[in-house]
Amino acid sequence: MTEKIKVKSIPYIEYTKLQARDKNAGQWYYMSHLANACASADYHRTSAYAICLLNEGALRLESDLFVNNAQAPAIFTIAPSAIRKFSDLGIDYEARILFFRKEVFLEGQTDINYLDKFDFFEKTGQQVVSLNAAQFQQFRSYFDLIHEKANETAPHTTAIIRSLINIILNEIEDVHQSQQAGQPVTTDKGDHILSRFKTLLSSHFIQESQVSFYAGKMYLTHKYFSSLIKQDSGKTAGEWISEMLLLEYKVRLQDKSQSIAQIAYDLNFSDPSHFGKFFKKHTGMSPLKYRS
Repeated sequence: MTEKIKVKSIPYIEYTKLQARDKNAGQWYYMSHLANACASADYHRTSAYAICLLNEGALRLESDLFVNNAQAPAIFTIAPSAIRKFSDLGIDYEARILFFRKEVFLEGQTDINYLDKFDFFEKTGQQVVSLNAAQFQQFRSYFDLIHEKANETAPHTTAIIRSLINIILNEIEDVHQSQQAGQPVTTDKGDHILSRFKTLLSSHFIQESQVSFYAGKMYLTHKYFSSLIKQDSGKTAGEWISEMLLLEYKVRLQDKSQSIAQIAYDLNFSDPSHFGKFFKKHTGMSPLKYRS
């Protein structure tokens, strides 16, 4: 059963701010120890893709509505703009995280949807991939080489780093697929429906907030779909939708360059007062008080 995520203030960590922490960071990628990058930032999001290599210890990754527990050695991925938090970090954990921007990574690619082929970036709750010793050493060598190249100014440094990131992505895909092939196919329909629902919700929640939309996407009646979600998670489908919406609202409210009225309209509220009532009903405070 997926645990409910309790959210406080959620900052949006701009990619440029991540870069500013390291004078040697490239213009389109950034590598750091996880603790220096965002492990202490509570719930947050960034605009870049992220790949994290867990060298030692364990941690807990919450990404949108999915919760993953990782034990070293492991590698995991996070899609852009996913609301995430790292927690349960032991004193002995050690991890490195690599961010990269899609638009520069894809330079020279004929397929602008190239990154979409990597299923592990989808919000399916399977972002964490466990590694054996040989696989871990291979990934560590790639990370080490990127770190080494980041300090160089040779003409082909960018192309080399782009190629190394591409290798990492394809290696993750190979490991991920081989592990999935060895797993028994689940026969629990409720688990499958819940996972599918949360994936759809991550993609459509701003435009579609009615339970009937998600039931229809899975060719189920509203009643049967709702009963499966409630039985498997302990929460109604409507509660899941509200939880995802609140995560987004709290992120948007951190951006003080936008008025609360503009945020309300952007999130498909017909009137800012309706947004305020919804937010206060679920959080106990007004959007203005939350923002202050």
